[in-house]
Amino acid sequence: MAELNGGRLLARCLANEGVRFVFGLPSPEIDPLLAALEEHGIRLVPFRHESAGAHMAEGLYKTTGQVAAVIGNPGPGSANLLAGVITARHEGVPLVAITSQHRLGIVYPSPPSTFQGQDQLDVYKPVVKWGGPIFSWDRIPEVVRLAFREMWTGRPGPVHIELPAPVLYATGDESSVRVLAPAAYRALLPEASEARIAEIADLLAGAARPLVIAGSGVDRAGANEALLAIVERLGCPVIASMAGRAVVPLDHPNAVYGLGAGGDLAKREGDVVLVAGSRLGNLDLPYDKYWGDPATQRIVQIDIDPRHIGVTRPVALGVVADVKQALASLASALDARRARPRDPGFLARCRRAADEWWREQMRVVESWAGPGLHPARVVQAIGTAFGRDAIYVTDGGFTSLWAYWFLPPTRPRSYLSILELGMLGTGVPSALGAKLGSPEREVVCVTGDGAAGFHFMEMQSAARERARITVIVFAEGSWSMEVPNEQMLYGRNFGTEMGTVRWDVVARGLGCEGLYAESLADVESALAKARDVAGPVVICVRTDRAANLGVAPEPGLRFAEVYQGPIG
Repeated sequence: MAELNGGRLLARCLANEGVRFVFGLPSPEIDPLLAALEEHGIRLVPFRHESAGAHMAEGLYKTTGQVAAVIGNPGPGSANLLAGVITARHEGVPLVAITSQHRLGIVYPSPPSTFQGQDQLDVYKPVVKWGGPIFSWDRIPEVVRLAFREMWTGRPGPVHIELPAPVLYATGDESSVRVLAPAAYRALLPEASEARIAEIADLLAGAARPLVIAGSGVDRAGANEALLAIVERLGCPVIASMAGRAVVPLDHPNAVYGLGAGGDLAKREGDVVLVAGSRLGNLDLPYDKYWGDPATQRIVQIDIDPRHIGVTRPVALGVVADVKQALASLASALDARRARPRDPGFLARCRRAADEWWREQMRVVESWAGPGLHPARVVQAIGTAFGRDAIYVTDGGFTSLWAYWFLPPTRPRSYLSILELGMLGTGVPSALGAKLGSPEREVVCVTGDGAAGFHFMEMQSAARERARITVIVFAEGSWSMEVPNEQMLYGRNFGTEMGTVRWDVVARGLGCEGLYAESLADVESALAKARDVAGPVVICVRTDRAANLGVAPEPGLRFAEVYQGPIG
């Protein structure tokens, strides 16, 4: 009779589900699991803060599709992990949050005398897709199956498993439990029926001015190629959501920037609109003033989650299906119909309006005379140095907007943003997670100094893991995105001064290369040096605060509408 403890059994179950990374810290309650990871081909990556571990899992998933487990140890460890799990829920990131727990005699419930005691199941229940405890050694495989089934049902997201220490230390006969392959207990993703695909194809083929809007769900599903086949067959404009920036290359001949005059024209005049893998959330400005008449404009929405259908715009047809399968089938159906653009001038008009709008709005960058360093020019230099094949991770307020506007086109799953929940501090740990999953690719994090301050200690984790990531911190010592509202309403600032930090100096103390730049020539030199360094690099760039605040009025108004609703 072969005996194994709960830790080894759990490790076997995680490996069976494709888990290759566990982000966590040791603790007596969880050590049996950690001790068994290596023999099951799972790499343990310690962090400096549990929430950062969840962001590492986020970076890993968004770039590779891999799922990781993240550990929160009893009390403070599980509490620290919570913010990262909430972020994962909003971002549609599947991960397994594993919280360890004390011996059963002092928990469920925890009396006031319990050291580091809290009822962690109650704390996690509102923020995960599913959660549950394991109280018996022989139920470990079953509960892991329950968790992973829920993780992949509908839009992916985090799940929670809690294990009291005695369960991980308990032993049993391995022949008495079964670890099933995922295909033996999980259904395939839902597929769009032939009838529904035919209905959508007829609508699009018969449209005078079709429009395609693509969200991050297209990127996550690997449906980029099918989406572009549809766009090219229809000869129509395609708009990527802010969160879905990597779905369509910015320089694709059918791409139209969505939050400007070209996107407005496309949304107003499009008679049939295909929305794929997007909720059309507030960042996409789903307000009537930007769209055609809802009585005549027909919107078709395809999404993996039924809760996303028609949430902000009424739909003529909503389809719950795997976006990759649905778009591939739709592309074939349109080919069979030999669909052709019926108003070929529509795309040209939208692109012309978009280009003219862009040139007008971005004069704020072209006209900048200094003497300080404009963040947009730094972003342009970053793009020139690393090109379109890098993985870019953006973090911060205005910094993330300048990056969104001026970084180059990217490959699919290669632009990681914070544009769904808006959590600050994800950049550094997400970049590390992305690098662990794609060690052969260059990973670049562009972050503001406010955002960098949350999890900058994970640069020490990057140094320990010998992860070759480049982090550029735009340093001006202010919570700059909060300045305009205070100035407008009160004529003064409060709470926005954070003080200056030499991030390059801090980086060197953490075992990384640290470089400093005050001019564009400094930036270009530092970027060139960074690409030759064998380990992690931090470049502290002294950007100009006034330039950072100088967002063009129209984009600034659009962003204000995200918070306040339609203006004017």
